[in-house]
Amino acid sequence: MLNLTLATYAQGKQALLFSDVISDNLENYVQSCQQAVRDKDYEQLPLLFNTLVQDHLKGTKLDELRMELLDGGVMDFSKLERPVLLTTTASWYIKNDEEIEAINTLASEFAGKIDVVVLFWDSKRTVKVLSKKYHDKVKIVYVDESLNINNEIINTYKHALGIPATFYISSERKIVDINRGGLVKFNTERQEELYAANYHTFHKHIVKLLLKEQLLDNTILTDTD
Repeated sequence: MLNLTLATYAQGKQALLFSDVISDNLENYVQSCQQAVRDKDYEQLPLLFNTLVQDHLKGTKLDELRMELLDGGVMDFSKLERPVLLTTTASWYIKNDEEIEAINTLASEFAGKIDVVVLFWDSKRTVKVLSKKYHDKVKIVYVDESLNINNEIINTYKHALGIPATFYISSERKIVDINRGGLVKFNTERQEELYAANYHTFHKHIVKLLLKEQLLDNTILTDTD
């Protein structure tokens, strides 16, 4: 009886798949967003996104994902041994130079402790051009919608949350947090303060992730909420 009870408890503690949870909550989330747009209450949109993440998506388990690597081969997320920062983008939403620079800096600083992955929702030809600004320590993967494959991945990880989205994933493939990633830029001039803000946005989440993994020692963590 004790063994059965423990087994039942363990099953109840198993993380739900991200795809299942987003599917269960997507309709209500979309309806709430649409209502906010109709009411011109645009400030409500990020609040709805954060509520969805905090109340439902954090703690879910990443699905079995396999994506094409730009350099050749396939990235199987289930076989990655380190925590992952996965950020999404596309040709119609190009990350600004300051955000890319921040991602490059962090990929270098945390090399060997975390895998930094940029996912493009584009063709390989397009990704080859757009990915040139990224450091070689940043892994580039892509999903080409025009090939009409990987539809489940597209529907779950692109259409449900939109672009951009950044996932912070533990080594056990559990989603620790999700946010929109870096800050938007409204002109073409370099802005050092924007680089610093983008760096801080990613850095604080990476540090929280690594502290959970006990991969950082003697780290003073501030302003991580």
